[in-house]
Amino acid sequence: MENAPFIKQLSSNNRVVREKSLEALQKVLVSEPFMKSKQAQYEKLWKALYYTMWFSDRPRPQQKMARQLGELYSLYGTVGDNKSDDITLSDRAFLKFCRAFWKVITLEWFNIDRYRMDKYLLLLRRVFFNQLKYLQTRQWNEELVEMYITKVLKHSPLSGSAKVYNGIPFHLIDILLDEWERLVSKRDDEFEVEDEITDAEEIANLVKETPLSQFIEIFTDLRKDYIVSKGIRNKIKEDLLSDERLVSWGAIPVTEETAENDEEEQEEENAEDEPEAEWKGF
Repeated sequence: MENAPFIKQLSSNNRVVREKSLEALQKVLVSEPFMKSKQAQYEKLWKALYYTMWFSDRPRPQQKMARQLGELYSLYGTVGDNKSDDITLSDRAFLKFCRAFWKVITLEWFNIDRYRMDKYLLLLRRVFFNQLKYLQTRQWNEELVEMYITKVLKHSPLSGSAKVYNGIPFHLIDILLDEWERLVSKRDDEFEVEDEITDAEEIANLVKETPLSQFIEIFTDLRKDYIVSKGIRNKIKEDLLSDERLVSWGAIPVTEETAENDEEEQEEENAEDEPEAEWKGF
């Protein structure tokens, strides 16, 4: 991977060159030497893949490219022991590849113009889905899930840092439950699936077997942190935590205590919005 021409080919403005390089990359990603590479090598790779998407034009090729780039994460499910309780070499490579994507997309987000934004939103959706899919392939290994949450999501896209443009956490808030439902129901946004699960009760039971509540906790923590921008906190409350699916899936309980907390937070927010009374002196 240290070979510069290979990186340049992935970010070539020639479609044929990009596609051949992407095909060759699949073998490199799961090779033992590359899986043992340092984090910087993964970041160089994702910087090249970022431009692979950049030069992809027209809706159909963009959809195909977003899908192909997202499915690179699934390659790690084809090597190693998916039933192992220990963190494997594939797991560590997967985590480094995850961190690389979020770091690159966070740094480059400001440079994405409005004409290219839609395809990068799609890329983010496909990548996030396939990252979750790998965790599912690993049977939601507790240690791996915890590492993914702390070393990947909380490290960058959902860190609450002002350095992360709001568009990234906003989009994650928008897609989290949809992609989680798609994951357990085996639904595909582009193709028909014969064994797709459509029964709402069955989907709810399947979701209950997943660690969705741990992911929701990331957002509840962000909502309680008043250093985080008010826009993000409001969106979490209005577009995520108010979603009825969370209750039916058992990911968030509805209690009198939570209702009281909501009222208290609303009062605090209203107080923030009220203009200070003018001081007229003694």
